Order: sequence, then structure tokens, then C-alpha cells
Amino acid sequence: MNFPHTKREEVIDEMFGIKIADPYRWLEDGSNPLVKEWTEAQNVYTDANIKGETFDIISDELVKNFNVTTFSNPTIRKGKYFYYERQPNEDHSVFYMKVGIDGVPIKLVDPNGMNAGNISSLDFCVPSRAGVYVAYGLQQGGNEMPTLYIKNVDTRENLDDVIPRCLGGVTWLPDDTGFFYKRYPAPGSVLKNEEHLHMKVYLHHLGDSPENDELIFGEGRPKDDMIMLKSSVDGRYLAISASQKWTENDIYIYEQETKKTTPFVVAISARFAVFFLKDKIIIRTNYKANNYRVLSMPIESMFAPIDEWKEIIPEQEHALVGVSPTKDKLLLEYLVNACSKVEIFDHTGERQGEISLPPYSTLNEISTYCEEKEFFYGVSSFTHTQTTYRYIPDEDIFVQYRKIENPIDPDDYVVKQEWYVSKDGTRIPLFIFHRKDIAPNIAHPTVLFGYGGFGIVKSPGFMRGFVPWMERGGIYALANIRGGGEFGENWHRAAMGEKKQNSFDDFIAASEYLIAQGYTSPEHLGILGGSNGGLLVSVVAVQRPELFGAVCSRVPLTDMVRFPLFGMALRWVHEYGDPKKEAELKNILTWSPYHNVKAGVEYPNFLFTTGENDNRVDPLHSRKMTALLQSVNKKNEILLFTEKDAGHGSGKPVKKMVESQALLLTFFAKKLGLKV
Repeated sequence: MNFPHTKREEVIDEMFGIKIADPYRWLEDGSNPLVKEWTEAQNVYTDANIKGETFDIISDELVKNFNVTTFSNPTIRKGKYFYYERQPNEDHSVFYMKVGIDGVPIKLVDPNGMNAGNISSLDFCVPSRAGVYVAYGLQQGGNEMPTLYIKNVDTRENLDDVIPRCLGGVTWLPDDTGFFYKRYPAPGSVLKNEEHLHMKVYLHHLGDSPENDELIFGEGRPKDDMIMLKSSVDGRYLAISASQKWTENDIYIYEQETKKTTPFVVAISARFAVFFLKDKIIIRTNYKANNYRVLSMPIESMFAPIDEWKEIIPEQEHALVGVSPTKDKLLLEYLVNACSKVEIFDHTGERQGEISLPPYSTLNEISTYCEEKEFFYGVSSFTHTQTTYRYIPDEDIFVQYRKIENPIDPDDYVVKQEWYVSKDGTRIPLFIFHRKDIAPNIAHPTVLFGYGGFGIVKSPGFMRGFVPWMERGGIYALANIRGGGEFGENWHRAAMGEKKQNSFDDFIAASEYLIAQGYTSPEHLGILGGSNGGLLVSVVAVQRPELFGAVCSRVPLTDMVRFPLFGMALRWVHEYGDPKKEAELKNILTWSPYHNVKAGVEYPNFLFTTGENDNRVDPLHSRKMTALLQSVNKKNEILLFTEKDAGHGSGKPVKKMVESQALLLTFFAKKLGLKV
């Protein structure tokens, strides 16, 4: 293959007596002019191999499919309805408000056209308790370090308050005079590559300088803390969730009046999510319950030991993945074989009913507020775009509120859930989605998607970016492999650390099942994953190269020996293992894709995609893996596309979404034989 030239260096580390080669370490430094030059050469090579007539046809169709109005559920504050909406031909969603459900929409924050390249996007928008202000975060080019601004809802003017390096929104005080927020450290105040660690919680009063904000939590804490905040209805208490692991967290309670922080639930190997009601506090937890349960305690007694709390909703057969409180209800989302089911309870745990959802569907979004009875929820599936429903409390009815335009006819498609057996005998569910009028056969182009990590659930959802693939008769499959949270915490832990190989075995078994059942064959089977899923498809393609015709690995991890050294990745050692520990390093080396590529083996066609501003998974992983695979492949393509002014995926303008998706679909079409 005539790949762009990449120099190879003799770099060998020795860890616990093990010699580990790293011939492309020089590609780690994205600021190096030579690395920039190499990256540009790879982009040119990828364009030359993918772009052309097929790419143009698919791009035009994607532009048409994305040229629709999209929206979020409304959030209610004192009679005001706040929501996101993107109109056709807009690159980014805009934040709106209207007074009353039938009020006139008022545009509050519009990131479109803010700068050249349209790279500004909204990271978060949080209205204050009375709806007087909205705190919003703007990110640039996909960089997950948004700057926070405050806007007066009535005047539509920004206040002078500007806070850089904020994360994940704010928690407003009840009187709208300020808020709690999370902030990363100032550049230069911490070691290089630790700018996305050392998270701390502050209290900001409107009109004050951020330099004077009160430090609430984080001093002396582990640098890899992951923090979440939840305020009581009266604002007296702030619950602070802090964790370094993905399987457990501690809760602390900060009291406004005394400025005292008290341990609430600590040093228990389980997950706890706190919700404040007017007079009580409830907890969703997997403590002594793999599928989670709900506990309750009056606020005045909340510091009682956890075993003394009242269980108001016991563990059920299916995993409880979400609790959404309203003024008088608790809406609980369960997963039944990776599909959503919503049950309704009152605040005492008495069951009141169920929200009817279509088969094989997912609850995309549920918008409740603890001081409102009204709420909204959205549902989608492989065949149906999001439909949003509104609950009208005075009439005790659900009505369809809005629906996103559907570019396909659902009646033309079939969705099946089949089960297969993994290497160790575990049964795994597999969704298969295709047009009704096709007869799957061994020459049928098929894309298999997987994730399998961090307890994250992957459920059916509408895939606007795959419409050109599906309409031409392509097959799409989704494997709910271990490592995810589809069947409770045990499903997650079954593919963590020393057991990580289980998720790879599950995905390989899904591929073998599709082939054995006559849906496709290795030369027509492609695999797709992003982030942890990008790691997944990279690993299995290295372990079983003969099983796949094409691999698209988006924003992946690949060098699992050095991954904790960059950005926020230190937070993932509890999921994958810590390379600084001998036993865990040895396990990692058995599957780390960068360390298992062998000379003399022909690997499948690969397309790596990454973003130059990705501070979640550093682009170095894609660069190094691309270089290594290009050094051994003699026949199949190894391609890399690095998006400029883009990060891990959030904040992309539609034009960038279209380009990256058209590259993916064209790559799969060419390598797997889909006729365009």
C-alpha cells in the first residue's frame, strides 16, 4: 500500500521486567509541527481514497435528512418553558423560552454565526429557579472546557459574570442570587495533561468576581474526582457526589447556613444517586441490589445509617436506570432486555401505573422538576424519530406534544431482537434492523455496533445518519455486550479490569452469530464503535482479523499502557486496569490493540476518526494505531481522518456531522459492497 510515510523510532520501555515497544511515540505530541504535517498528509490520503461520486451522493442525502427541525423537551420554571431547538439549515441548537405552553418562542442564546467556521456551541443552559436568569456554557471547536455566562431572561442581556473552565451546568440557589458550579484549574496551575483533573466546587454570587468565589469542595481531594451536585428544594442542603471509580461513589452534604460539609454515605462499594423532595430525601442505589432500588428518609433524619433507611421501591426483575421526581410523583425507568419501561409511583413508593411505550423503544429524555406536576418525555426507536409527550396534571392525561420529521416509512422495516451465546456460555441480546423487502444472505453488507463499558446502556434509537445505508438495504446490528449496564451492575462488572476480555469475546460471538445465521459473511461484515467502543472494535479486529471486512473506530483508545497519562483518562484506570500495577499491566498487555499488532498479519480495512481538540480521548491513540497498522498491512486500507475544530463529538456543527458520517458510510459501502 502507498500509505503516507511515517518514521519509526526504537523506543522501548521496561516495566516490571517486561520490554514494551512504542515505535510511534513521537506522534503523541499534537503540537509538534511534524505531527501536524503527518496528520494533514493522512487527511489528504483519506480524502483521495474515500471522497468522490459515492461520497457526494451520500453527503447530499445526509444534508437533506439533517435539514429538519429538532428540539428538546421543555423545562418548566414558574410558568416559563425553556427548550433547545434547531431549525433547518442551522448548524447548532438555539435556546428558547416561552411564557405558557402556547406562548410565543423567544430566542435567548443562539451560537450560530458567533465566529468563523461556526465552531461555538452550547454545552449547557440552566434556567434559575424562578426563571429570571439562564446560565449557559459555550464551548469552542468541541473543547470540553466551556465558558459560563449569565443572561437575564426578560432583558435578553448578559450580566458581567463570566467564568471560564466550567463543567456540566450549575445548581441555582432558590432566590436566584447565585449558584454552585464545578470548575477546572487555571492553565499553568497544575501539571501538563492534568488540566481536566482537579475538579472543585464553588459558590458564585451574581455580580461577584469568580476569583472571589467560595471554594465549597475539592481541596485536598483525589485529582481524579468525578463530581455531581444536587440541591434541596429549600436550598439549605447541597448533596455532593464524589467518586474515582465507576462502580461506587461517596456522598457529602454541604449545609448553607453553617458552611459545614458532612459525610453522608461514604466507603460503601455501591452507587448512590440522591434526590431531594420537599420534606424527604430519596436514594437510587445498587447497595444490596444489583438492579437498584429506592430508599427514603425524612430530611431531618437523613444522616441515619443507610441500613436504617426505608426501602420504598424494592429491587425489581429488571435494572432501574433512572429516577425522575415531580412534585407528587416518582417516574422510574427500567430496562427490559435493553428497552425502556416507565413505571409511576407516588412519593411513598405506592405504584400508580405505567407509561405506555412502543415495542423496542427508548426513553430518550424525561424532563421533570420537583416543584412542578407537569412533565415531558421523549421516545424513539430504530424506526421512529423522537416523539415528545406532555403530561397534563389537571386532566391526568398524556398528549403528543411534538414530533420530529421521519425520513423513512417505519412500515418498510423490521426490527428483531435475537439472542446468542458468548464464549463462556453467557446469553447476549442482539438487535437486528433492516428493510422488510430484503432477504439477508452471506453477501449482505452489515454493520455491527457495540460499546460495552462504564455501565453505559445502548438501546434502540433513531439513526438519522444511517438512513442512506438502511434505505439501500444495508443491515444494522447492535450487540448489548457485557461492560454496559443493560442488566444491572453485575453486567458491568463482568467486563471490567481483569475481566475486560469478556466484552471482546461477546462482540466476537455476535459477529460469528451474524455469519452463522446467514445474515452476512466476513468480507461483508463491518464493525463500528466510538470512544470505549472504538477501543472495542480495534481490539477485536486485532484479535480476529479474518472475521471482518471493515472497521470504523471513532475517537478510540488504543495504547492502553500509556492512556492514563493524557487528559482526563486517569479516571478510567478503575475500568480498564492500572498499567502502573504489575498484574494489571500484564492483563492489559494481553488485549491492548497497539501492543498486539503483529508483522505478517493482514488486518481488515480500517477507518480511524478523531478530533484535534479531543480532550476526552487524546487523538494520539488514533495516530499511533494508524501508523502501526499501516506499517504491517500490504493489501487492506488503513485510513485516518482528523477533524479540525472538533473534539470528542459534542458541539459539532451539522456540516461536520454530515462530512464525518458520509466518510463512514462511503468507507463501509466501498469495503463491504453496498451499491450506492
